[in-house]
Amino acid sequence: MKQIKVDFAPLVKQLEIQAKKNIIISGMTGQYRSVFKGRGMEFEGYRKYDQSDDARMIDWKASLRSKQPVVRELIEERQLETLFVFDVSSSMLFASTEKLKCEYAAELIATMGFAIIQGGDAAGLLMFSDHKVFQVNMATGPRQYYLMTRALENPKLYEGEYDLDRMLDHLIHFTRRNTTIVMVSDFIGVKGDWRGKLKIAARKFDLIGIMIRDPRDITMPEVGQVVISDPYTSKEMVIDTKRLKDHYADAAKKQIEEVQAAFKEAGADLLFLVSDQGFIKPMREFFMWRRAKWR
Repeated sequence: MKQIKVDFAPLVKQLEIQAKKNIIISGMTGQYRSVFKGRGMEFEGYRKYDQSDDARMIDWKASLRSKQPVVRELIEERQLETLFVFDVSSSMLFASTEKLKCEYAAELIATMGFAIIQGGDAAGLLMFSDHKVFQVNMATGPRQYYLMTRALENPKLYEGEYDLDRMLDHLIHFTRRNTTIVMVSDFIGVKGDWRGKLKIAARKFDLIGIMIRDPRDITMPEVGQVVISDPYTSKEMVIDTKRLKDHYADAAKKQIEEVQAAFKEAGADLLFLVSDQGFIKPMREFFMWRRAKWR
């Protein structure tokens, strides 16, 4: 097993620089609030129309006055509360590249957490496996970001079995209604009545799923006979990758589609990411899509 190595200092510095240039988290800091559901929206101002915007957002009267297409910017009227629910089970401690899935996920959570806290809203963190491993209660301010990143970089909080059904049950009973839940997991090993509880959670919260997979969670390389181990039980077996490659790819595709379908059926949004690719661009596009959807 690879050692967990996360260093948020360079990440935070990069985010601060790019936030000032309005590059990485435009639509997140300040404007990011409109990608979440809330009690209401208030008018903030106009900005130039972008190709990625929904054309229905154009304010034609203001566009005539400014002689260029502009859209109305709306922000939430209330302070938002976002809870990151982070799967730290053993299957997240895997990498076929230089970054473990949990390291990739931790950097993503740190990025979103920075944007939320910089926007003046509250964030919290719940790390889980088959039980609640560690929690940073909801709060605002720089100290909250420090507490979240300290937990994310603590190797003692990683590893264990996986029980999404149990964690959803915990959220439904112990988390405040209308909280934004950002659930980050590879969703490998789901069992029990997780689909039913996902529907209940989606009705109670603004639920967002982020599925993170390693390239080897999707396809198997043709390398001949290899020994593989179960991340939860450490049981090992010898397989022939050349013979199983197609079956493996089909099974992986089916499992990914099952999770995607469950989120869609529940009325919740799901972002799919692969750990050998950057998350900034797809995450920004995902948030812009949500912002247009809730207009």
